[in-house]
Amino acid sequence: VNDTHGHAVGDEVLKEFAERLQDKLRGFDMVARMGGEEFVALLPDVKRTMAHIVAERLRVAIDEVPFKCSVPEGELHITTSIGGTVVEKSTKADAKTVMKEADDALYEAKHNGRNVCYFHETGRLNPEDHKPEPRQFMTE
Repeated sequence: VNDTHGHAVGDEVLKEFAERLQDKLRGFDMVARMGGEEFVALLPDVKRTMAHIVAERLRVAIDEVPFKCSVPEGELHITTSIGGTVVEKSTKADAKTVMKEADDALYEAKHNGRNVCYFHETGRLNPEDHKPEPRQFMTE
């Protein structure tokens, strides 16, 4: 975005990108920009299946609605590639190892399709397998 449309538009997209991520996470989850176009999301106490669902939810949140910004067309379609890893409570893993696993999965996502989610030890996620069940509302 910066190379094509300039840094001002890139900043607009980054701001909305971060807002969309935060909007799809729990209040105590953390999203941080690691630099450039890379973000990290920390999801405490999430099992592997839910991590996959959340990753797919984040990917769709970026892909499904164009980003309003100050380009002549008024909006840009942006996609995201997601790389993830899950740390089990019983595992002793240092932050450097965890970040390397997630970064390796992101590299796989970027080089094997883009706009996809890859996880360490899982590979590419099939979006159809990781859709959350629709919420059931009780009526009386």
